[in-house]
Amino acid sequence: MKRVKAAKQVGVRQSLLMAGLIMASAGVQAGTITTGSGIADRIVDAGSISIRDSGGRLELAPGGRLELRDPYAVIQPSVLLNSASTSSSVSGSMSYSVGTSSGNFSEYDSSPDGAMVELELNRKGYGYHAEASADVAQLKARAETKWVPGSNGAGNYYNYGSSSANATSTWSDWFVISGGTGLGTASFASVLDGVMASSKNGSAGYSLNIGYSTGTYCYYWYNSCGEADQSQTLFSQTSSLSGKGKSTLSQDIEGEFIFAYDQAFQLTATLNVSGSNGGMADFALASLDDSLILPEGANLLSSSGLYVQAVPEAETYAMMLAGLGLVGVAAARRRARSK
Repeated sequence: MKRVKAAKQVGVRQSLLMAGLIMASAGVQAGTITTGSGIADRIVDAGSISIRDSGGRLELAPGGRLELRDPYAVIQPSVLLNSASTSSSVSGSMSYSVGTSSGNFSEYDSSPDGAMVELELNRKGYGYHAEASADVAQLKARAETKWVPGSNGAGNYYNYGSSSANATSTWSDWFVISGGTGLGTASFASVLDGVMASSKNGSAGYSLNIGYSTGTYCYYWYNSCGEADQSQTLFSQTSSLSGKGKSTLSQDIEGEFIFAYDQAFQLTATLNVSGSNGGMADFALASLDDSLILPEGANLLSSSGLYVQAVPEAETYAMMLAGLGLVGVAAARRRARSK
């Protein structure tokens, strides 16, 4: 299995590859070298190119073609992917009766693109604060409430009230894995961090759900589906806290799923937190961008473009360029001997 990381410095990669092609063509007067999508061709009009190493010899016959491929070039499968998406939403409610004052409030806000949304209100010792955001890098959600115990007020009044808050952030991306046939198994690893606190009469909670789907309707009375077509739960965890207490969490999470090569699928992560009557929950899920683990030889593409095959180290580039240079030198020597 191999870990997939977000590619960086793509421009440098392309520049190095082009530099290697120039080295390969140095001193070669006949034929042409063309590039495109990480592929270089050397057409030899006469003679042959012989590349030798300790393992044997590779020869190119007259009129043949030598094709140099970037081993790290991502194979583009002919599968259309739906768009990646993020969303965030918050809600808060509060009611109270304190002396001759009373109030009943309820709010909701959301963002279809995962931008930060926030609500806050405070009255007579009661209040709520909720915020949420989502992007391809991280999910965040926080819900906090304020509350005071009921008490006897002046005259015949009794003071009481309640408060609650909720925050949700969701991330979804479409993927396709190529480089194999049939079914394969992939997994992810990430980190969930958070804290919950509650009061004597309050509560707090969170839930995290990460799932796999292809959008196929797999009802036994409608049609039969293969294992990779069925919805799968990669990770599902819920926790709540009540009473006067506090809980801190920093947890490594992992999940595994079955996929079909060259078939599009969707991964969705939803983080939800809540608090009531003095409870608070604040959580964040780290990105999966460098934590997807694929079978050996597999390539992965995503709608967001964040998840791509790992970029080779600088040493690998050096070996690639050295090999390209030797091709040019071999061709030049061959031509010199044929004169």
